[in-house]
Amino acid sequence: MKTLITRMAISGLALLTGCSSALKSNEVHAVNIPVAPYVKLSCNELVREQQLVIAHVQASGVAVDKEHNEDQAAEIVTWILFAPAAFFIEGNEQEVAHHASYKGQYNAISNAMAINNCGTQNLTISYNQ
Repeated sequence: MKTLITRMAISGLALLTGCSSALKSNEVHAVNIPVAPYVKLSCNELVREQQLVIAHVQASGVAVDKEHNEDQAAEIVTWILFAPAAFFIEGNEQEVAHHASYKGQYNAISNAMAINNCGTQNLTISYNQ
């Protein structure tokens, strides 16, 4: 009987945490950013731009994950204490939008580096998507 109650409690918590709209940073897809503005840059300028964007991608990824974790915790507490309020939890759409934009910029810069043959100079820096 204890095993059944434990399984039901775990299943209930799993269902409750699945209701949130908040995404993790690795679930965010990049926004399509045009490569044209970056093609005009030199390889060194592209590397500097890429380094800045990587810093933004990493910082925004941390913000997305932090907001996701806070949203998940708030949702569990809300469902336990006052279930109707759970439908008003906001999610992390703003952080996700910024993160998706930075990922798109990174992809555009990487494409510009390939077009400008910068990859042969081994200048490309990658980040953990």
